[in-house]
Order: sequence, then structure tokens, then C-alpha cells
Amino acid sequence: MASGITHQQLAPFGIEVRIDAARGLSAEDADELRRLFARDGLLVVRGLELTLDDQLEFCSLFGPVLRSEGETYVISNDPEKGILAGAELIFHSDIPYVPAPYAAGALYAVEVTEGVSPTRFASGFRAYEQLSPALRARVDGRNSIQMRTRVIDGRNRLTDAKPTDNCAVQAVVGRQAESGRPYLFTGETHTAAIIGLADDESEALLEELFALLYAEENIHDHEWRTGDLVLWDNLAVQHGRKPVTGGVRTLQRVSIGQFAYWDQYPVDRQTFEALKT
Repeated sequence: MASGITHQQLAPFGIEVRIDAARGLSAEDADELRRLFARDGLLVVRGLELTLDDQLEFCSLFGPVLRSEGETYVISNDPEKGILAGAELIFHSDIPYVPAPYAAGALYAVEVTEGVSPTRFASGFRAYEQLSPALRARVDGRNSIQMRTRVIDGRNRLTDAKPTDNCAVQAVVGRQAESGRPYLFTGETHTAAIIGLADDESEALLEELFALLYAEENIHDHEWRTGDLVLWDNLAVQHGRKPVTGGVRTLQRVSIGQFAYWDQYPVDRQTFEALKT
């Protein structure tokens, strides 16, 4: 049977997929999509017309989608449509400061003006491959402290934390569940320090890692069009954006993971509920 999908490689990483909507997806197509996603950790599908339920169904091909309150939402520079407005978001993985961060995230372009603030993706897979043997020896087996988000356009430090803030210890080098492939899991938003090193040593090592992670040759810029769906590995691939300066940019977010955010961090839900009253 002919495949209902075609694909092409993006630079420097990522895979663009075309889906024949008239044919639908076979079990073999779903297997191929999962294989492609595992390879680069970034899939781009163009020309879709999706409701939220459609997006949830598609994302369920890649793992359990989270449907509880707060796990699906709209990101928009129109405050009447969504959150996070137009501020810059520096590179990050989502919620690394809880024990089980999301496995993946997906954004669907509900309405966008082309050329307005691409989403930027940086590959932890590729960055690890660029480490020298000496640098690998320094990071393999080490852990870092991941801080709750208090700042969205800069580093979050231990001094930014409030008494009820959650933090988590995460491996500096993660391993992809399917293959064991290593990736760097340090980010300029949430990584406060590398455990076991003096402050100056930790900062110097993080700067070396960030230089590789965020080198232009390790970044894919996705230029949005209405109808795009982008799926990324939240552990191995980081994302960010420049400030949104004009036009329309409304994206619908779905998360994939084993545990919902508020199930892992109930104090934050209590704070959220208090703010609504």
C-alpha cells in the first residue's frame, strides 16, 4: 500500500512531513511518523486544518496527551485570545523543574501573519555530538539544578526562588528512551547550576555548553504559516522566540507526557486558583 505521507529533511535538523488528508494515516504511516520524530526530535507538518480535538488525536500517536486544565492553551500576541503575549522567550525545555517534564510539545498555527517571530529550536542531540572527548568526560554523570520559571527572558537563579518554588535535579546528559541516544539537557532559562562544582566552575562549564547548544548552526528557525503543526521532543530539543513585534501570532499548544504539571506541583495550582478569586 502506498504511504499517505512524504517527508524532507530540514536544515540543520528537523523533518517536514506532508500528509495526504484524503488517504488518512495507516498504522504503517503512524509508525513512520514516530520513527522520523525519534530521529531528529522535530517534525513540521504543513497545510492542516485542525480543531483542538484533532490536534490531541494526532499528538496521541506519539504518547499520552495531557487533557487536564492548564495543559492545553492558546499562545497569542492578542491578549484576548491567549497568553505569553509578545515577550521574548529565551531557549528552554518546558517544566524541567518537576520530576517528569513533558516528553513532547506541539504547537498548531491557528492564525499567523507570515514572517512574524519564528519559533527557534536548538538540538541537544547535535550539541552533545559536538562535545570534545574532554568536555564529555566533564559532563557525563553530572546533575544540574533546574529552577521554576520566574524570568522568561533571562536566566533563573537560586536567588530568584520563592519559598514555595519547586526545583528538580536533572541529569546534564539525558538519554532518549527509544534509542539511548545522548543529548544535552541544560538550558539558559532554568539551569541554575551544575551540582558538585564551585559557582565559577559551574558558570564556566554552562557557558561552554550553551555556546554549542545555541550556535547558529545548531538552530532551526520555523517560519510560521497558518495551518502548520510543529511537534518537538521537549527533552532533547529546546525552543524559544524573539519578541513578537507585529502582525497576528496565535498558536494552540498541546503537551505529551506521563504526568500533568499540577499533579507534580500542586502548590502552584493553589497559587493559580487564588489568583483567579
